[in-house]
Amino acid sequence: MAMTELNDDTIFTTIDTEPMVFIDFYASWCGSCRVAAPMFEKVAAEYGVKIFKIDVEKNPKIKEMLDLPGLPSVGCFKNGEPKDLVNVTKEEAFREFVQKMKA
Repeated sequence: MAMTELNDDTIFTTIDTEPMVFIDFYASWCGSCRVAAPMFEKVAAEYGVKIFKIDVEKNPKIKEMLDLPGLPSVGCFKNGEPKDLVNVTKEEAFREFVQKMKA
């Protein structure tokens, strides 16, 4: 299942209406982002969590609000609140992040 693409207008509604959501912050020019995206989808499906994506280059409002540690970064939001944000490309590291956020 492909990740749903968010934008500056839809990201806040999604964060506010989902009990827990992960968001892949990426850029279309980022090779690591393209490689990591299928892994994010796979791990999210295994853990039964929702994951979305947003191109930070096409959505300047969200880019201005976040201090991204690099691309790709994945953020976890619970009940509308940001919980953690990591720059990750390795499957095991993403699994650990999802486990930590679900705990």
